[in-house]
Amino acid sequence: MFLIAYFVVLVVFPLIHTFVDRRPNRRTRFRTIEIWLLWFVGASGALSVLTGLGHIGPDAPTIADGIGFAHSPFQWEVGWADIAIGTIGFMSIWRRDSFMTAAVIALAILYWGDAAGHIMQLVAHDNTAPNNVQPICTDILQPLIAVLLLIAYRRHGGGRSPAPERPAGS
Repeated sequence: MFLIAYFVVLVVFPLIHTFVDRRPNRRTRFRTIEIWLLWFVGASGALSVLTGLGHIGPDAPTIADGIGFAHSPFQWEVGWADIAIGTIGFMSIWRRDSFMTAAVIALAILYWGDAAGHIMQLVAHDNTAPNNVQPICTDILQPLIAVLLLIAYRRHGGGRSPAPERPAGS
């Protein structure tokens, strides 16, 4: 169910947003990239916060079981890391300067690290629990797409401050 929600949030919602956008620069390459980047970073940040709350909440033992892990104090720490990094991603909706770059870097490290851990569990320990195997694809693709969108966004001038004005005669 969570993967379906991820798909809806990261594909369907930005697609709808692109078509209902009313900004003057709507449907330009820059604006389309910006919308998709905001959804991939901002919405994935919000989803990461929800995931983190799951790791520290009352259902934490059930979540650990679904991943094929033992419930431990490390889950509490991972939950707070998810919340912290997710908050940075969500806040980048309003801070598109270097804050956006930091959010993409943090999300990429978190999710690619998660993917590596899930793959190691699968290969080394034959951990085929659904919540260990199913997130591998999204843990790899989501940050990859966010990185590519950020690169495109920056190449099209996104997040740059205007050049300072020079005094007359200089």
